[in-house]
Amino acid sequence: MINNFALACSIDESPAYFTYHKETMLIIQSAQEAKAGAVSFQSIEPFIEALISHESIHVVIKKFEGAEISDSLDDIEVIVQHMGTKFQVTLNNMLFARDSSGIVTPEE
Repeated sequence: MINNFALACSIDESPAYFTYHKETMLIIQSAQEAKAGAVSFQSIEPFIEALISHESIHVVIKKFEGAEISDSLDDIEVIVQHMGTKFQVTLNNMLFARDSSGIVTPEE
């Protein structure tokens, strides 16, 4: 379970992202945004509960099944329908999550 947070900045050209280390959720700002003085993380506020839940799921799976299985969770893709259009997305696409679990499930 996530029980701590850390903010950091990437040193390469990667976009902003979220990950975890042990039980700490890492919020990584892109180097480009940091140099520009951008505060893009304000836009994730509606998704923060789902992000915390999602990273907590990774932490728990890693404890029981190992890092490879935990990390592979984000590689699974599902088909979802949103406003009449079907999309193929990964399980960690918060825009399509229907609850605060941070896991996208296909429509039934």
